[in-house]
Order: sequence, then C-alpha cells, then structure tokens
Amino acid sequence: MMSSILDRSPLLVSRRQARQLAAWAKGTGFIRSDLYRISKQGEYAYYTDRFVIIRWDVSGLDLPDGSWINLEPGDVDGKNAKPDTLTNMAEWAKTVGPLASWDLMDAERWRKPDGKFYRDDLNTFFTRSQLTGGPVSFTLSLLEGVCLVVMPDDSREVTLAPSRGTGESLNHGWWVMSEDRRVAGMLRPTMPTKGAPDNPDEAGLPKPYEETKEEEER
Repeated sequence: MMSSILDRSPLLVSRRQARQLAAWAKGTGFIRSDLYRISKQGEYAYYTDRFVIIRWDVSGLDLPDGSWINLEPGDVDGKNAKPDTLTNMAEWAKTVGPLASWDLMDAERWRKPDGKFYRDDLNTFFTRSQLTGGPVSFTLSLLEGVCLVVMPDDSREVTLAPSRGTGESLNHGWWVMSEDRRVAGMLRPTMPTKGAPDNPDEAGLPKPYEETKEEEER
C-alpha cells in the first residue's frame, strides 16, 4: 500500500492521554509484557489491557510489525542514570510539561520487535454490528478514559457504535472514533449486564415499547 504525505503527518499523544495509557498498563500489574505496550501491526498500532482497545492509524510509519513503545515505568539504577524518555511513554509523561506531545509517527520513539505480539485479529473488532442486543453497562472510569485517549476535547459529543466482534468475549464491544478517523477506541461492557433485554426494568430501565391492540388496528 502506497503511503501519502498525509499518512506521515504527526499523530500526537498528549501528556494527559499518555498518563491514562500508563495508568491502564499499571492496572494490569505488568504480569504480561503484551499488556503494557503499544505495538505496531500493519498500518495500525494498538494498546489493549483486555478491557479496552485503542487503535491508531500509523499508515506510512516505516517500521516492522512488532515494533513497540513501552508503558512500564523503568527502574533507574545508579545515581547519575537517567530514565528512558525516548521509547518509554510512562517515563516521558512524568517529566514533560502539560502541553507536551508524543508523536507516534516518529520512528525513533519505537523499540525493535522482540517477538511479542497482540492477537492478530484486533482490527476485526472495529467492524460495525447492525444489532445492539439490548441494554449495556459501562464502567464510567473506563468510558471516560477511552474517550480521553480517542478524543481529548472534552466539549465534543461521543457516539458509540456496537462491534460485530470475532468471539464470544468481545461480541458486545462498543467503539468510538476520532473526528479525523486516525484513532479509535474499543470498550468492553460490564458483563454480565444487570437486566436482560427482555426484562430491562431489572436495570432500572423502562420496558421496551409494545404496540397496543388499538394501535395495531389503526
């Protein structure tokens, strides 16, 4: 696929967004290396902690698949040692000012592949579903975090779309895309939801609309 000049334009992550990503990574306990990194796969880069997925369009970034950005704060040994603020976004976010940005299109920001990859079907989740399947519940802090990383302007409206998904665990994922369509976020609803589609009043929601016999006869 040929890359255009537009493909190489900066794709910025603000300090506030970077801190949210680092907080999600910290929440994983750093037990699996693939859960505290941003990893390049094809024309996209991804972050996921199994509950959220963030996707950036990095078309035009001339790096091999598996290149990655670290989100685990490093241990600095030695009195004069300096933290890695070039390829470690968590360390970078600690040291920069509030207006600083990290450019995902800067090849120097990425580490070389080390053989660890996300699952290769993440992009499939960003496919619209025609059906919603009933009421869904979201953890508010996760929803706010996804919206922050995808659309940092707090004044904008947020539109969520249901995902078709690829498996049972994320069939009911919902996603949101940035205005320029270069960043997308996926959020897994709280499962199980309280209140089934045919009994939503259990979740404090009104019952589905049902036509009355009089309306049917009109």
